[in-house]
Amino acid sequence: MKRSAIGRALRMETAWPVPRHTVRIIAALSLTIGFLWLLSLRLALLDATEVFHAFANVPVANWATALIATSVSFWAVGQYDACLHRHIGTGEAPHQAHRAGIAAIALGQTLGLGVLTGALIRWRMLPSLSLIQATKLSAAVALSFLFGWSIITALTLLALPAAPLKLPALMVCGLGSVVALLCLFQPRLRLFGRHIALPNIFTLGQILIFALIDTVAAALALWLLCPPDLGMPFATLLPAYLLALGAGLVSGTPGGVGAFEMTLLAALPTLPEPALIAGVLAFRLAYYALPAMLAAFAVLMMPPQMPKAAMAQVLAKDAPAEAGLIAQNLFTLLNITNKSQILMSETPHATVTLLDPFGTQNPTRTLVALSKHARARSRLPCLYKCGKRLAAIARRAGWCVAPVAAEAWLNPLTFTLNGAEKSALRRKLRKAEKSGLHIHEMTAADWPSLTEIAQDWAFDNGGERGFSMGRFGHGLLSSQRVFGAYSNGILMGFVSFHHNRREWALDLMRHRRTMPDGANYALVVHALQVARDQGIARFSLAAAPRLPKWLVRLTRTNGGLCQFKSAFGPVWQPLYIAAPYLPALALASAEIYRAIHHPPPLNDQPFLGGENKIASNGQPWHMRGNERARVPTRRPDRQPHMAQGRIKHD
Repeated sequence: MKRSAIGRALRMETAWPVPRHTVRIIAALSLTIGFLWLLSLRLALLDATEVFHAFANVPVANWATALIATSVSFWAVGQYDACLHRHIGTGEAPHQAHRAGIAAIALGQTLGLGVLTGALIRWRMLPSLSLIQATKLSAAVALSFLFGWSIITALTLLALPAAPLKLPALMVCGLGSVVALLCLFQPRLRLFGRHIALPNIFTLGQILIFALIDTVAAALALWLLCPPDLGMPFATLLPAYLLALGAGLVSGTPGGVGAFEMTLLAALPTLPEPALIAGVLAFRLAYYALPAMLAAFAVLMMPPQMPKAAMAQVLAKDAPAEAGLIAQNLFTLLNITNKSQILMSETPHATVTLLDPFGTQNPTRTLVALSKHARARSRLPCLYKCGKRLAAIARRAGWCVAPVAAEAWLNPLTFTLNGAEKSALRRKLRKAEKSGLHIHEMTAADWPSLTEIAQDWAFDNGGERGFSMGRFGHGLLSSQRVFGAYSNGILMGFVSFHHNRREWALDLMRHRRTMPDGANYALVVHALQVARDQGIARFSLAAAPRLPKWLVRLTRTNGGLCQFKSAFGPVWQPLYIAAPYLPALALASAEIYRAIHHPPPLNDQPFLGGENKIASNGQPWHMRGNERARVPTRRPDRQPHMAQGRIKHD
């Protein structure tokens, strides 16, 4: 895998006559030579004897304390990697990610070309990462540190009265506030045709904290290694060091050599230059050379490791039928115990479980396992559509709990059309019967005709829903029971159901604009009859929002869904949403709403159709707005043996 990744990287076409990485290396070398030349001109004016005498005057105790400060700084440096590994969910152990981050930055800052060098080191020390993944991670770490450095520097310049550049610092803080708001409310952006994923606000806060520890500890190491007779307050050195560090980062030279020294000398013009240069030499030994040598030794001595094989996720035998949502690739399984699982997904700020756990249920362990997993991913825990028992346990644990929906379910073995509560259902069925519908269970050969209906429905309803709601895809339907309603040989609509040996659960309802009134009711009744014949005792019509009317209007929730399901006279089972505290509940609810109404494009598994046609991945109607475009599809051929004047069930 890694050899192929390298090959693809080397074969990438570019508009440059030479590879892009070669241009960067040449540019870095040119800048290094240029800054060294400028620095040499400055150093030529200094007395070398004075520099070495000042260097020798640094006390041993200062060296020891500076090495401790360096260790603290590199501990914080490694936390950048640990934070991003947690946020992205690479599965790497925190201590391994931390160690790889320290080694990558120790060598990268000394050798130059930090992103490229860091990517190679991380790739070497974390075998489960591909070279592309390691490169993206290195770029993310570099950008995260630049953001943290810019905010810490700006706040330092504003906090110290004697510090310069107040207006630029204020502008940087303003831009930082905008970035923080984007991380909180819109962490996934589309900019210049590219999708950009920002860290969530928790990860951003951690990065700022570790950037503060990193930079202050590094500045402290430099301050301790300056000769004592320099008499420089730490508050004077700190802003100068931060500006010099930024200049070194922007220059891209190894260790920021040249740019760092020139900026530091310019920022501290009143101090004796020989003593200051002596402190910088000592700092480069303690903060650059020594960590780089230790990191190189650790990388070279590290034994070869094989990537860990990914564990296949297998649903437990007693999983509910609705657990088929895992096929949409947004949900995974959280193993609560060896015999208990629950569906789990993630939003930018929350780890969300769906439904109740299945297997050997232990609600208390569910809360503990969810909270632990969410904390490991820098997210908030949230229960979504859980039942009464789990909601009660969460409430006793101090969580904030609120009703969110209700599941309608029937028993096909005892279901009848009798009863006053089903008068609306009987009226709808009579209308469907007059239209001459023909209903039968669809096979793979019928599926190409579903695409046009699903496409039209999505455009009429603002796109496909997502997250906990079903989405159309041939690969997804391959594991479901699908029933279609035909009129005069044309498919007018269809419904699909998740199923297992014990229950069925309604997933999709898609239809044309011209579908006869009552057809959806007839489709569900037909499915009920098939489920009854197969001995199914539980038939779920899925959940419907149970919200106040004003909130239904505000959120544009389909209030007719409750009316449709109520026509069957179902048993309503209340479902709840829960989070540790009210702001967490509000944030998780908002992100779940966004995930439902603005899902990412669906990567549907290819399905081999009846005429050996492969369904395409990522259908355009799974997108929204300008991202989608109508794809013309032909109508299916007329089906034979259609009954007129009544509903015919095959």
